[in-house]
Amino acid sequence: MCVYGHLLRKGRAVSQHSFSGRAARKYRDRVLSEYGTTCHLCGLPGATTVDHLIPRSHGGENSIENGRPAHSRCNSARGNMPLSQWFLQQKKKRAQGGATHTPTDHHVSEPSRNW
Repeated sequence: MCVYGHLLRKGRAVSQHSFSGRAARKYRDRVLSEYGTTCHLCGLPGATTVDHLIPRSHGGENSIENGRPAHSRCNSARGNMPLSQWFLQQKKKRAQGGATHTPTDHHVSEPSRNW
């Protein structure tokens, strides 16, 4: 049954747009396979999560084209802010001598592997 845009499962409201479990793992594996494990937010290796270029909360899809590898910490720090805002924020932090998550000004990194 649908109530206010949510499905009722076992008496709890669950968003129709939830994304977890096998589908999320499969998506993560496909994105990491396609783009490698270099974090697109900081440029360092070892990314294990997927960051949506256009956040899902802003209408972004769970497509390979919209996903990029990211470290969990970088992904959480960005939240759902637009990429342009994220990189501007990081640039300002660098100018002020603060710690940032991005050593470069690249908005989207190239795949770390050539296929």
